[in-house]
Amino acid sequence: MSANIFYLNKLNEVVKGVWKKVRDNQLVHFLIADSSPVGNTSSIARGQVFSGYTGKDNSQEKVVNNPFEFDIASLLRLRSFLYLLAGTGFFVFQIHNNLAINNLAKQNEQLREQVQMTSSVIISQELKVHELHSIHNIVQTANTLDLMASCVPPVTIAP
Repeated sequence: MSANIFYLNKLNEVVKGVWKKVRDNQLVHFLIADSSPVGNTSSIARGQVFSGYTGKDNSQEKVVNNPFEFDIASLLRLRSFLYLLAGTGFFVFQIHNNLAINNLAKQNEQLREQVQMTSSVIISQELKVHELHSIHNIVQTANTLDLMASCVPPVTIAP
């Protein structure tokens, strides 16, 4: 936080320097235009436009606002603080939503993998059921033909 204030102060100094150069440049143009024979110097004394005086009453001073000047006190006002608080709340809400969406996407992917594994297990069990059903059908057909199962175990020939 203090680093941000340091950089803002540095930026403020740079902007003030540029603004001073712009004002000096405008003052030079004003003095050049004022020294022309057409110019009317009786109503406005030199330098009064840029020093903030109106020319009518020297005791009344007009404040010249610098549009490039950064005022940290304006951020500390209640309305500005509430705007910043609302913006921060909205920003945190969006981050929370993004994190929730990412978590839901991970859970969705895990559930898809589980469904795929479950469906492959179900398919393998269905194949086993069909195999056993086929064996049962063969046994029933053999019984109808009066064929009996052999007591001698089958011989396996190895290639």
